[in-house]
Amino acid sequence: MTDHRLRHLYSADLEMLHRFAHHAPPPVLHVWEVAAMQFVDRAGRVVSASGRFQGRPRMATFVPSRRHSAMDRRLCDVPGFPGQCMMIAAMWVPALGGDLIVYSALPVPPWYVSQELAARLLAGSALWLAIVALGTYHLVGRTLRPVEDMTAELAEITVTDLGHRVPVPAHHDEIRYLATIVNHTLELLEGAVKRERRFTAEASHDLRTPITGAILRLEEALMDPNAVDWPRMAKDLLSDVERQQAIAEDILTLARLDADRTAQHQRTDLAELVRTELRRRTPGRVPIRTGLAPDVVVSSDRLLLSRLLANLLDNAQRHAATAVTVAVRAEDDTAVLAVFDDGAGIAPEHREIVFERFARLPESRERDQKGTGLGLAICREIAHTHRGTLTIEDPGQGTCLVLRMPLMN
Repeated sequence: MTDHRLRHLYSADLEMLHRFAHHAPPPVLHVWEVAAMQFVDRAGRVVSASGRFQGRPRMATFVPSRRHSAMDRRLCDVPGFPGQCMMIAAMWVPALGGDLIVYSALPVPPWYVSQELAARLLAGSALWLAIVALGTYHLVGRTLRPVEDMTAELAEITVTDLGHRVPVPAHHDEIRYLATIVNHTLELLEGAVKRERRFTAEASHDLRTPITGAILRLEEALMDPNAVDWPRMAKDLLSDVERQQAIAEDILTLARLDADRTAQHQRTDLAELVRTELRRRTPGRVPIRTGLAPDVVVSSDRLLLSRLLANLLDNAQRHAATAVTVAVRAEDDTAVLAVFDDGAGIAPEHREIVFERFARLPESRERDQKGTGLGLAICREIAHTHRGTLTIEDPGQGTCLVLRMPLMN
């Protein structure tokens, strides 16, 4: 736009050059192409001017360097145009009586070019923004509607009713993925709450049984103190208290394992761990044989891993017929610790049940009346703490509990 106005100014100056070359310009110039025009002689006197510039001083003082040259400037202090910047072009004119300088002026174009164009752009922009805003509103509303449905469904979920699931949108997008993850989380939460309720009920039952038995014995003894064998009574009460203590300790162990998975791990050689455990154990009902491969090293909490091994050995010695075997080996990038007993074994349908909290098979209750039913549950939680697994594998005869965990690099 600036270049266009400069060309317009120079065209007006050239027109004056052609009209008044070797002629005297009239005192009043009639021009419409430019905002103002003046003829100035070499002495700086205004010889001729357009209508609104009559009687005003020269609009500019700059002078083209040579007769056949031209010059333009942008000036903001032009007389007659207060507070406005003007573009002024100057050119020499060989008039009658001496050379003159013709100055022509036009306002500097604003950044928005013209008011009409600016008005059209603003109107078009406003219309476009309105269309975009309306479209965005409907698009966002349609996109977030499944989220609103999910929120409403989640608001219906309570601790006593975890069966709700959020609706899954038909479109395969991030909202559908979110709904799928939410439903999966709700399923895990519902399962965890069910296990917690079952655990609480079973813990209450197992704790209540010895307490109730102790209360009944004491009430009967107090009814006829002289007929009571008090040493035998104390022995029975001690047995009940010891069972309560064992259950309480196992419950606390499980609670700690559930709450804190950040055990203090250190480099542990599984073969050395087994030897250390066997050295401090008292001889059991059956002997314990070993097959320990060297350099099977893992990162573990030694106390927890020792607790797991002790539980597995206690369990194996209770059920073995003639011997217990402990094996340590490496399989690819996995460390394996296996405890085998040659007892009656566990039926395939019961091999996951025995890892549930307070789950005790009839054979186990017969062999150990004081058992808590939490030993294998604690062992599996310890395995999970070490990013490992604890399963029962089929050895053909007897029971083989196998711990697998990552080898240490």
